[in-house]
Amino acid sequence: MLIFAVCNIAMAVILYRSSSAEPVNEDVLPIAAKDVYSIGILQSDDLAEQDKMTAGVLAALEGEGYSKGRVKIDIAKDKGNDKKLEASAKKFARDRKDLIIAIGTDSAKAAAKVTKNIPVVGVGVMNFKKDKDFEGHHNFTGMMDTPAILSQIRMAGRCMSLKKLGILYNPGDAAASLQVEILRDVAAQKGLSLYEVAYQPDKAAEPQIQKLVGHITALYVPEDTDLLTHFDDIVKVMNGANIPIIGEQSEMVRRGALISVSPSYYRMGFSGGRMAASLLKGDLIPEDIPIMWQQEPDIVINMKQVNALNIPLPGDLWQRSRKLYLYDGQPARP
Repeated sequence: MLIFAVCNIAMAVILYRSSSAEPVNEDVLPIAAKDVYSIGILQSDDLAEQDKMTAGVLAALEGEGYSKGRVKIDIAKDKGNDKKLEASAKKFARDRKDLIIAIGTDSAKAAAKVTKNIPVVGVGVMNFKKDKDFEGHHNFTGMMDTPAILSQIRMAGRCMSLKKLGILYNPGDAAASLQVEILRDVAAQKGLSLYEVAYQPDKAAEPQIQKLVGHITALYVPEDTDLLTHFDDIVKVMNGANIPIIGEQSEMVRRGALISVSPSYYRMGFSGGRMAASLLKGDLIPEDIPIMWQQEPDIVINMKQVNALNIPLPGDLWQRSRKLYLYDGQPARP
């Protein structure tokens, strides 16, 4: 009976540890050589920029020789569902993946909760080096997605009035709140008046957007899933008031923002995929690969909006930018 009781206690401890969300703190070792490597890709949202990052990762892995036959890749797209994302991260940890690739900040944080020893490459992670969720983790490397807010304001200021700049943001989104703080500093440096509207996802979108009209000459929209869901409403209201939109990322330009200075998400994913390939070779651990960010962001301009709002573009800005010709009845072209 005593032996039986001891076994039950031991089994209970094992089950508790395996079900706990607390990651096991083990040494991070180089990935052992295998015929077939097992990789898990966590993608937190079903957004175009995250799809591009994932596509870039897969292309880089294939280019480095890690194609079908050498790798088994499981992709978990959790479409903004935090519980599903957490479950996917736990499953990858239980399955002892050789490598986890986390697309977006939320995915990287989900991976950090479940493992401290499986190598993780984060792609498009905001505030990678300072975020407390990654403290004590030596199994992370990757590509940061740092908002180029100063560059965005500098470029936008060359073709539109920013004296009364507005921002619509979700105060419940940590990344959006960080961008507001950065924008406040930039506005103070540039002598701009900043008009803030805190967006509440549980309330009707259009009345909140209408609060900006009459107070601003241009609108800055940070990246946030809830805002992207209602981005068409934002464009409709701003176009009706002849107010140009500065988008934090290029997909907003495709949907109606006038300008963005942002990373190429495919290139960002490709860089992350090359980091992953370096780890699969078994010579390095994540700490050996510095966390990086893109040095040359893209300038993307929506020419339909330029013409509709009668915005004057300086010649050099026109030449440097990628222009989206989104006229009715015509396909987009670079």
